Amino acid sequence: MDTRWIGTLFLELLPLAIVCALSPWAIVAVTLMLASDRPANAVWWLAGWTVSTFGIGLLMVLFLDGFDYSGSRTPGRAASIVQVVIGLLLLVAAARFWARRPARTGKLPKEPGWMARIGRMSPIWAFLIGAFWINTTLVVAAGVDTLRADLATAQSLAIFAAFTAVTLLVQGALIIYAHLVPRRSAVGLLRIREWIVRNQNVALAVIALALAIWLMGRGINGLRG
Repeated sequence: MDTRWIGTLFLELLPLAIVCALSPWAIVAVTLMLASDRPANAVWWLAGWTVSTFGIGLLMVLFLDGFDYSGSRTPGRAASIVQVVIGLLLLVAAARFWARRPARTGKLPKEPGWMARIGRMSPIWAFLIGAFWINTTLVVAAGVDTLRADLATAQSLAIFAAFTAVTLLVQGALIIYAHLVPRRSAVGLLRIREWIVRNQNVALAVIALALAIWLMGRGINGLRG
C-alpha cells in the first residue's frame, strides 16, 4: 500500500477528528472540571475519552477484518450505506436541535443541572463519563472511512490511533492552557461556557447538518462508484 495514500486518508479524517473533539458538550464538561475544586478530573475525563475513542475503532477494525470479502464489493457498499444512514440520523438530530433554539421556543437558555454536579464528581466517574460521552456517531464514521480504504489491519489501527491522537490534542489543549495561564484561562473558559449555554442548540444543529451533508455525500459517491 502506498504510504502517501495512507497520508491522504488521514488528511481526509482530520476535519472529522477536530469536529469530534470540539463537541460543545465536551468543551463544557472540560471547562467545568477545570473551574471546579477538582481540576484533575479533566485529565481523567480525557483519559476515558481517549480509551473509548480508540477502543471503538479497534473493535471495528478487528471485527470487520475477520470476514473474507475477497472478490466482492460488499465492504465498500456496506460502508457507504452506513455513511448514508449516519448522515440521515444527523439530519434528524440537526432538525431537533434547531427546533429547540431559544429564538423559536421563546425560552431563555438555562444551565442543565448536570453542569453544577460535574465539577464535584470523583475521578472514576470523570473517567467513565469521558468514556461514554464521546461523539460515537463521528467515531463510527471515521472507522467506516478507514475500513473503506481496505488497508492492512496494522495500517488501519495506525490511522485510527492518529485520529484518536488528534481528538486528544484538541481536548488536551484546554487543559494545558488552563495549567500554563490559570488566571487568564479562568476568564476565557468562563466565556466559552456562557457562549455554549446560550448557543448550544444552534451550534449543535449547524455541526450536525454539516456532518450529515459531508457523510451522505461520501456515502452516495461510494454507492455510485
